Amino acid sequence: MAKVIRNRWVYRPDNKWTRYLPRRNDAVKEFDYERSGASLRHYTEEIPEEQRPKRASKLWMAWLYRDLAGEPKWTKKHVENLFGADFKVGRMEVFRNTELMNEELWKVKHLIELRPIEFKNGIEPTDEDVFSTSLSPNGQCEVIQGGHVASEGDLKLADGKQWTRKELGRDLNKKYHLYQSVFEQNVHTPNNITVLK
Repeated sequence: MAKVIRNRWVYRPDNKWTRYLPRRNDAVKEFDYERSGASLRHYTEEIPEEQRPKRASKLWMAWLYRDLAGEPKWTKKHVENLFGADFKVGRMEVFRNTELMNEELWKVKHLIELRPIEFKNGIEPTDEDVFSTSLSPNGQCEVIQGGHVASEGDLKLADGKQWTRKELGRDLNKKYHLYQSVFEQNVHTPNNITVLK
């Protein structure tokens, strides 16, 4: 009699066939930093005291330096929680230097560039200086004294006609697609046009 081949999953420990056991979950799971001893708390214990900074920065400057293609869904969720749903590669974000925020940044450390923000001349911006500060990519933050802060009313056009994003895109697309190069060998050039050399 021929052996019956069943389309059921079987588990074979110790060379014995056992049927009807639940399927093992061999899927990749989210890495548990705390249980594996790889969290930020475990790492800071290994840094010698002389290598630690004397005065910690109050703010971090971070940006994504590569796309999230091929990353698992939990890493994408961490990036979305930190950088927002409309995150972009290369866009700079500012974070507070707190223990909770550092733990979240630790989970995506392989995707981000992180630098401390240092205030030039020791002048920290206040609430009024937020729009007159300059932050450079090397982490230097400078408050521009006496700088003009443009309000929303200053940014509006004088005649009151403000282009929406959709109108501006439609107009630019129309101008782009109506443009035709005029060359003698171009098949789209009308016959009554002559090109002068």
